[in-house]
Amino acid sequence: MTGRKLVSDVRSTHKLLSIDNTITDRVILSEIRNNTIFLVKRETNLRKLWATDTIFESLPCFQMKEVPISECCDYVDPCTVSRSVNKLPRIGEGNYQYLIQGVWSINAMGGKGKRIKEITINRYLNLLKLKIVKNQVYYWIVDDYLYTNNPLLQSIRMAAFFEEDVPNEILFPDCDCGKEYSLDELCKNPLDREFPCPGYLQKQVLDLTSQKLLNTYYRLKSDQTQEGVDGQAPNTPPTS
Repeated sequence: MTGRKLVSDVRSTHKLLSIDNTITDRVILSEIRNNTIFLVKRETNLRKLWATDTIFESLPCFQMKEVPISECCDYVDPCTVSRSVNKLPRIGEGNYQYLIQGVWSINAMGGKGKRIKEITINRYLNLLKLKIVKNQVYYWIVDDYLYTNNPLLQSIRMAAFFEEDVPNEILFPDCDCGKEYSLDELCKNPLDREFPCPGYLQKQVLDLTSQKLLNTYYRLKSDQTQEGVDGQAPNTPPTS
């Protein structure tokens, strides 16, 4: 379901919301996103949703470049690693880990290659000191950049639950991965994209969203009416 359809469903739930132009679609979608994030974190902490594509958005070709390992830690060594050219969009976090379904290398034909194992930078440094890394490729995230221990890796593919809209330059990269995008995809309004919310959670999200908007905006309007524009009760003459 698209973000626009979810916004429309929220407006149709209550007549007050449907006729109030001060509550914009952007405001409603923001509240929908906040409630979706809350419920998705609850479900993934219970080990649900990990096998579905409903909440995970794919970055088909995320560009990497070679950098010194000292860029992401205090380790002093001439070895290099690869780092994403762009920062990652904000990724959801559960009780135990980032909400990342997977990270893969990209093979010569532009398809999904080998899966890359997740690790923390501190654990990877311990492996380096013990000299037991061997040929295994790992990834970690520091300061919103994704790193891998393969300095020659030029691009990766990943699927994650992002808490914000993914910019077009990341979602539709200009690269040599063989993927072509239509003008409709490139120019699509974020409201018209599929929204990462499982079907069985949609009613809860809509109910939470409409209730929050009603409680916030109409209570605020009621308070302003009762207090008057200058903070005095209506029909109360100002003191001289």
